[in-house]
Parts: sequence; C-alpha cells; structure tokens
Amino acid sequence: MKAKIAPSLTRQIAVKIKNPVLVKSSSTADRVAIILREQILSLQEATYMGSEADIAAEVGVSLPTLRQAARMLESEELLKIKPGKGGGYFTCRPTIETAMRSASQFLSSKDLNSNSMFMDVADPIVNQIVIAAVNCEDKGLINELRLFVEGQLANSKNSKLSPDYSFKISADLITLLAQMSHNILLELFARILWDEISVSHTAGTFEENQQVKLSNYSTRFNLAKAVLAKDKEKALRAWGERSKFLRSCPKRGFDLTRNRKIA
Repeated sequence: MKAKIAPSLTRQIAVKIKNPVLVKSSSTADRVAIILREQILSLQEATYMGSEADIAAEVGVSLPTLRQAARMLESEELLKIKPGKGGGYFTCRPTIETAMRSASQFLSSKDLNSNSMFMDVADPIVNQIVIAAVNCEDKGLINELRLFVEGQLANSKNSKLSPDYSFKISADLITLLAQMSHNILLELFARILWDEISVSHTAGTFEENQQVKLSNYSTRFNLAKAVLAKDKEKALRAWGERSKFLRSCPKRGFDLTRNRKIA
C-alpha cells in the first residue's frame, strides 16, 4: 500500500524554495531531499511511497529534480528505487557500516596526532563495553571470543607479526566486545573510533619494538581472557592496563594513526 506524502509537503517545499533564507546555499533538489528524508524517517522500513511520477506530482517538482534528491537519499541508504512494473520508491534504513564509514571518512581527513585525546574519548566507551560484554549471554559471540582467546594462546608472544597487524588484531577484539555489548550506540562509537586505526613507527630500537609488541599482545590477551571468564573487575583492570600501554606508545616510538584509503 502506498504511503501518502504529507499534505503539507508541497507547501513546505514551495515555501522553502521561495524563501532561500530558510535553507541557505541549497538547491531545490537539496530542499526536496531534506523534506523527503523527514517523511521517510516517519515511516516504517520498506514502505512503498509511490511511483516516481506520483511523488514528483505530489511534491510539485520536475522528474530531474526529484531524481537528484532521490540519488542523495539512495547514497544515505534511506531510499530504495525499484524500476519497472511494481516498482517505485521504498523507504529503507542505513546499516551500521554506512554510518561508521561516513564518520570514519571524516576522521580520516583529520590528523590523529594526540594519542591522549583519542584515549580520553576511548576509555569511558570501552569501560562500558567491557562491563556489557562481561554480562553477554549470546552463545555465538561468546564462542567467537573463546576462539579469539584460543587463537592468541596458539600464537607465540614473540610472534613476527608486524606492529600494524598486531594493532589490527587488537581493534578486532574491541569490535567483537562492542558487538557483545548489544548496545548499538556503544558498537557504533567503538567502530568509528577503531575503524582503520593503524600505527606509524617513528623511533625505537629493535629491543624496544619487541617490547611494544609483547605489551600489545599481553594486554590484549589479558583483556579478552578476563571478559571470557566473566570477571568484571579483572576485565576493567585489564583494560586499564591496556589503556596505559596505548597512552605510552608515542613515547616508545609508535603513534596511532588512521589509514587514509580512497574508496
């Protein structure tokens, strides 16, 4: 069944088009997208909004203008356009990966030179994640954590893993613990923070570099093991030790940085 466009929608667009002060430096397509976005978010996912011609007529704009607006909403994963018979405009919702990717792209344009700033944000979020992960009853995710711990046990502490890959494994652990929290906001924040994080090697002797890799391994392993054992206090202490280690990395010749990959 087709969802009716709000009766006032055409009037809203007309007012905004006539009064550019309301939406500065914005095209007609931008303004149509803003109002259609509000309409989409007021409806259930997969709701049929109507055909392209119907919506253009109800909104009071040309097909090219509507298509521009629709492309914006498609890129936000708020709109799905099905061509052909039985097709039309359908509402949808973005995935956590879409939200994470957008935020991560923004962060990638910034320099992550301050490890203390990064950790000041990460600490309270990870503390909440650890508490929630300890209380997780999801057997599938608990088994994933068990396999992670077993995999860490199988690896020698003197593994020849590169520091960058070693830190990637650590980020994978935070992502898994965030999933175990079953809190979509904690998972989103954690994945935004840790997505595409790597390290840049700035200094340090071979012995110092080996010590960093050993500390990375041990603090990561202790955190995973404590969460798996459902020991909240021990898990929080383990994260505290890992946080101290991460804060010390720049002094030991390793800076946290964010990969700048062009999609």
